[in-house]
Amino acid sequence: MARATRIAVALLLSAVAAQAEAGPPLITNDPDTPGPGVWEINLAATGISGAGVLGLDAPDLDLNRGVGERVQLSMHAAWAHERDGNGWRSGLGDVEFGVRYRFMDAETSGMSLAIQPLYTRSWSAAARRRGLASEHPEWVVPVQLARPFGAFNAGLEVSRHFITSEPDAWQAGVFAGHDCWGGECLAEINSTRVDHAGARTTFNLGNRHPIADGVDFLGSVGRQYGGREAAATVFYVGVQIIR
Repeated sequence: MARATRIAVALLLSAVAAQAEAGPPLITNDPDTPGPGVWEINLAATGISGAGVLGLDAPDLDLNRGVGERVQLSMHAAWAHERDGNGWRSGLGDVEFGVRYRFMDAETSGMSLAIQPLYTRSWSAAARRRGLASEHPEWVVPVQLARPFGAFNAGLEVSRHFITSEPDAWQAGVFAGHDCWGGECLAEINSTRVDHAGARTTFNLGNRHPIADGVDFLGSVGRQYGGREAAATVFYVGVQIIR
């Protein structure tokens, strides 16, 4: 899982807007929940490529269940792959569990606001040895906000990461979206900063497009900059199923 970030940048898109939602295919999340008894399943291939190294999570499963109008239970896991000069290696990546509670709604308060505590750890010693999973467990406390601004909708997520036996970190991201090509066009800026270290910032463009009843195509591509590492390309290709 990407280590945290600390930037909040204003992002405007001028267009005729729908109620834009973050989350897959973006990094930044929003306060939305699926609704009572509703499943939201995101199945994808995600990756990062740069400096002769390709990291790929496939399949990447993000499973969410609505409990009442304001609560969401979530689980996220992926099978991780990496290719470098020594060839391919694979293993079970980190597994994340979370609960989102939305305590403000746009309909009554003018904006939506939620908190989503997350717990992440690796369950595979082999994946840790291969550098495919985190060495230490991690607690994350994100606060997510979204609201309409005139002709568009935008949002912000700020998180603090508490990492066992490692420096803690910050994350922040902003997103916006609008109607296009029969679906939603999305954009975000998301930055990560480990305490006492440099930041890496991702600029991402994405699309969410219906392909069947309750099934949407999800896709995004972006560039990541900063720190001592070379710039890299990031991508997400998948489907979202609402049942």
